[in-house]
Amino acid sequence: MTRDFAKQAWWGGARRLAVLALLGAGCKAGTCGSGASGSGPLSEQERRGLPGVIAFVSERAPQKDVWLVRPATGEQTQLTRGPEDEYPGAPSPDGASLVVVAAAEIQGLHVEQLRLAPLDGGPVVMLSAPRGRARNPSWSPDGSWFVAESDAQSFSDVVRQAPRADAEVVRLTQAPEGNFEPSVSPDGTQVAFASSRTGDPEIYVMKADGTDVRRLTSFHKEDMAPRWSPDGKWISFVSDREGRVRVFVVKPDGTDLRAVSGSQQTGEEREPAWSPDGKKLAFVGRAKDQKARIWVADVAGGEPVALTDGKNTDDQPEWSPDGKYVAFASERTGDVELFLMRADGSGQTQLTSTKGADWLPRWFVPKTTPSAGPGAGRAEGT
Repeated sequence: MTRDFAKQAWWGGARRLAVLALLGAGCKAGTCGSGASGSGPLSEQERRGLPGVIAFVSERAPQKDVWLVRPATGEQTQLTRGPEDEYPGAPSPDGASLVVVAAAEIQGLHVEQLRLAPLDGGPVVMLSAPRGRARNPSWSPDGSWFVAESDAQSFSDVVRQAPRADAEVVRLTQAPEGNFEPSVSPDGTQVAFASSRTGDPEIYVMKADGTDVRRLTSFHKEDMAPRWSPDGKWISFVSDREGRVRVFVVKPDGTDLRAVSGSQQTGEEREPAWSPDGKKLAFVGRAKDQKARIWVADVAGGEPVALTDGKNTDDQPEWSPDGKYVAFASERTGDVELFLMRADGSGQTQLTSTKGADWLPRWFVPKTTPSAGPGAGRAEGT
């Protein structure tokens, strides 16, 4: 099985856990996002109204750690301090904790472990034993269980367990050719995933107990990274079926499969992110010069709109919980930092400014104010 396009690196080979993407015709360079909301950075008054907190990876230490930043104030808190590289997974539905993927090289072997990091500073819970593959967690809507990708019993399975250290791990898939990237439906009754059981990765859906497996796609190329829309009406995925990687959507019954960018030439497309209302998809389009810009498409149809100008590499769009803003990573300052913008691309504002890359934003509303550890403090320039 080849999965090269899903493994392409960002800004260096060490960032392999992030999936990624112009030639653009959506807006002229320098004019993106100059619409009704005005241009220039967000005002202090507008920033104070921004909701929640953003978890992200920072490379300010020798190893990668998970940090939290409040977009309203720029205040930052270090969440993880393990000796391994740690990456933010999905926040729990109650906003009390965050699943972290820890990765390390031990005696030449790549090892991963899922951990649950409470935002109140409580002890980290080891959810899985260290193994070759423990990644891509996706929560049930009530937070009582999650699914993930694991090699505990075969090359790669979808497994289900409660968020406890001693929880039983239930294998949901049986195909030895590999099962990947599970995504729980908004109502918790189904799981979408990719599987190579027929020779190349296709998109499948099964009940949350692993029964009633249904195949949604059938094409001799790679269909990967399924994600349910928040309203449960669509499943997004990426595919190289047209000779380049594009973002597609399909209904859960396998009908109405199409590329969200239609006939538009947006380059190699990656990193789709659903808006909270499930009506739009932000994604990245990468040009032949390797620079990338962020686009947004209305799932109901129409031409996609470029939110950034394509002069740099802008990546990893992440919607605010209220759907009014988008966080993203960009190398426009010479270092990789987090930025904010309104959902129409205007008001682009630098959020972090620390030596060492900051990337992979996860924006959510925490249950409590994150505990201020030794690394807490307002970052320079924010």
